[in-house]
Amino acid sequence: MEAADYDLIVAGAGPAGSACAITAARLGARVLLLEKDRFPRHKVCGEFVSPESLALLRGLLGEEMFSWHTPVSSARLFVDCKALTVPVSPPAQSIPRFDLDARLFQAVRRAGASAREGSAIQEVRQGNTFKVQTSTEMLTARAVVNATGRWSKLTRFDVAGKEKWLGLKGHFTEASPPPSVDLYFFPGGYCGVTPVDSSAVNACAMVRADVAQSLEDVFVKEPELRRRSRAWQPLFPAVTTSPLYFRKPETESSGMFLAGDAAGFIDPFAGDGISLALHSGALAAEALMQFVAGKCSLEQAHQEYRSAYTRRFAPAFRNASRLRSAFSAPKWLRSTLFAAASLPGVARILMRGTRAK
Repeated sequence: MEAADYDLIVAGAGPAGSACAITAARLGARVLLLEKDRFPRHKVCGEFVSPESLALLRGLLGEEMFSWHTPVSSARLFVDCKALTVPVSPPAQSIPRFDLDARLFQAVRRAGASAREGSAIQEVRQGNTFKVQTSTEMLTARAVVNATGRWSKLTRFDVAGKEKWLGLKGHFTEASPPPSVDLYFFPGGYCGVTPVDSSAVNACAMVRADVAQSLEDVFVKEPELRRRSRAWQPLFPAVTTSPLYFRKPETESSGMFLAGDAAGFIDPFAGDGISLALHSGALAAEALMQFVAGKCSLEQAHQEYRSAYTRRFAPAFRNASRLRSAFSAPKWLRSTLFAAASLPGVARILMRGTRAK
């Protein structure tokens, strides 16, 4: 096999890509992380970091970089003018992607990997090595991980006939927001609100394209959200992403390992997107190290990754999809399901079902 510039090139420096690069570099691989944007930057995201992922995140960042957080100790669901509160114990955290991604990118370099901002990948070709073309140079690697998200030059899947959804996100002023993640459901979508700090909230919505085109459209769709948002003032122009499609998770494409949303897009209301990104990135790196060390083929490494990914994440995707279907069911059925979820312990069981194992 011809010599390669790197053992591993990781495309995309969100939580999945950075977790992959940090893990692989710490295990001794020669790693390059490429990110098309520059930090810091906002991303459409609920910014809810579940308790299950906090230990991994702390390990990736190091304690000195993991000193800021806004605790989230409960979840409140608003459906058809009814409300349900579920404790989140141990507490989750609300961490703005503006801060989180930049800190993870710094941690990649601290781990010994090379990392470049403003470097978009144009094409990846697989041969004896992978050839990775950017706008300025051709690089080679023994393996490539695609962590560029749901839809990019490297992430393409057949979505013919699927419903098109939009993601919208902004930060707004709010005095003393509650320490909860609040989910407001309405026909054709929902909006999640989490505290950013003591004077601001993050509002992130996912809506069908025919239902709303802006956060202002979203805020009037649910009565309690309409009331709460009246006094909000935006802290920056809203950011959007589209199209959003749901599909069966995949762990490989064109020889590249897939991690984060490139592998599978879980329903955001489940609150486990960042956790899945971090864990899948780390899993991909661990599986690839056997290949880097010459102990298995790339295909065998992928089989190991696919098996671990399916075992740990498939139940979360399946259960989140079932809940999405329930929220779009006829009102009488939603009311019945909501009443069942209000029984002691039921909501917590449903919540745990959407978490990575």
